[in-house]
Amino acid sequence: MTKKTDKNIIIALDAMGGDHGPSVTVPAAIKSSKEKNIQTILIGNQNLINKELSKFNSEEKTHISIFPSEDVVKEGESPVLAYKSKPKASIFVAAYLVKTGKASGLVSMGSTGASIAASTVIYGTMNGIERGALGGPIIGYAPNSIIIDLGTNVDTKPEQLLDFGALGSIMSKLIYKNKNPKIALLSVGKEEGKGNSLVKNTSNLLSNSGLNFVGNIEPDELLSNEIEVVLCDGFVGNIVLKLTESLGKKICDEITSELGKTKTSLKITKSIFENTNTLESFGGGPLLGVNGVSIVGHGASGINAVANAISTANYVVEVNLIQEQITELKRVRKMVV
Repeated sequence: MTKKTDKNIIIALDAMGGDHGPSVTVPAAIKSSKEKNIQTILIGNQNLINKELSKFNSEEKTHISIFPSEDVVKEGESPVLAYKSKPKASIFVAAYLVKTGKASGLVSMGSTGASIAASTVIYGTMNGIERGALGGPIIGYAPNSIIIDLGTNVDTKPEQLLDFGALGSIMSKLIYKNKNPKIALLSVGKEEGKGNSLVKNTSNLLSNSGLNFVGNIEPDELLSNEIEVVLCDGFVGNIVLKLTESLGKKICDEITSELGKTKTSLKITKSIFENTNTLESFGGGPLLGVNGVSIVGHGASGINAVANAISTANYVVEVNLIQEQITELKRVRKMVV
């Protein structure tokens, strides 16, 4: 396994991204600087960023710098059109800083589509990867399990899921410290041969990949925490993600409605919310399969979540996740030729 890099790590933070912009991203960068000595470049509107920075003393801002940008890609805006019409938007500038070596990785809580577009176009994808994949733990009750893909690739080929298995395995090893991650396909039944054509054809490839493929997993087993890497196309993954998040919020509302905001009910709803809205509560995860570090977060993230995402970016650079993904892809592809 590759040792941690000795490179001076600098994280480019899209200060304009997310629901709250600089009012959250700036304090998050300060928190990362104070608690973990992480160097951060804040990309965005210089006046707005400075307004937030003025609330902190000079010592707190030791590891913080600003790189101005001219626009923001809004949620729902076409990433492709935005790249053409807003090339100096904060997310694109952040990606260019990484591409040119001025930063080691980027973090954005802004438009997911724009983050993916910026990373894909500016970094480029790894050999044979058509588009990066989002993956991570979406259920707090199973913190050791990551699901790939969570919405980037809605129409997926078996060869793509094989690649995602390789990328997920390395992610699980480096970030979650699983020595030999168990990999399974999300399906309608555990038995071999169950599932649609994508599941069946991918199963054949994974069986010859050298990865620790253990077969199918059913949705009700996602809470078991026994499978480290769960594979599915982005269409299914995104539905699972959104259903889990919305169900958690609905249950919290129901508890509050029935019990009121008591000390006990608040404790219960906080736990349920955090365990069903993992991305919103704890930051974001790396976009896999692109030639650069890109941490994609939740728009509603607060200060702690953004600070956690910055820490994740810093760690992903340290363990050299990008090169390890490339190496694993080559190994797995040779096995199935």
